[in-house]
Amino acid sequence: MEKKKDVKKISALVDALNIEMVVNQALIDLLVDKGILSHDEIQAKIKEIKVREGIVLSSDASNKASN
Repeated sequence: MEKKKDVKKISALVDALNIEMVVNQALIDLLVDKGILSHDEIQAKIKEIKVREGIVLSSDASNKASN
């Protein structure tokens, strides 16, 4: 019974992350389409925030290893 609760929690978390991803992409697309920001500016800000917050993603580590 406990596993079913865990699966439901994980499923809800995945749904929330997917919604967040779609909303963020929509905002990025609108800002770029309207000429308010460029993709390069957005990427630079993402990098700045990751460094400031000490966020290291597994994809970042694998990219550094392959370089």
